[in-house]
Amino acid sequence: MEDICYFLIGKIGGGKDHARSILPTYPCLQPSDTTSFRISLSKYLEALRHSSIYPSHAENKAKSSEGKRLSPGSAISGAAWWWKDVVVRRSLLEECCGNRFERLILALSTHALLKCTLGSRSSSPPEQLDSSRHLV
Repeated sequence: MEDICYFLIGKIGGGKDHARSILPTYPCLQPSDTTSFRISLSKYLEALRHSSIYPSHAENKAKSSEGKRLSPGSAISGAAWWWKDVVVRRSLLEECCGNRFERLILALSTHALLKCTLGSRSSSPPEQLDSSRHLV
């Protein structure tokens, strides 16, 4: 679990330096390292989940403080649906089993996959369609 989460966080953040800054106790060589690893991982996952579900939360908060009225669904539009039914708890990371744990790891891996896919797509030039090629 530790190796998988470290790898996925590295993919989300863009490298090992990002993962190392979030999970400084990796690799866990002592039981105390494991405890602090899981605490920092659960805090990161909760923050990632919240920022994915409510991507413009800070922007909406600033607008609402200015007195502008927002629609109730405006914060959820464009939200990452795979995080919707996921519960982030440190106890899930300690047990490493069960349906809730599998959903948590699935949401993290889906987030990493889409982040890498969209990141590689935006860095490469758009594909040009060749009119001479036809699909049969």
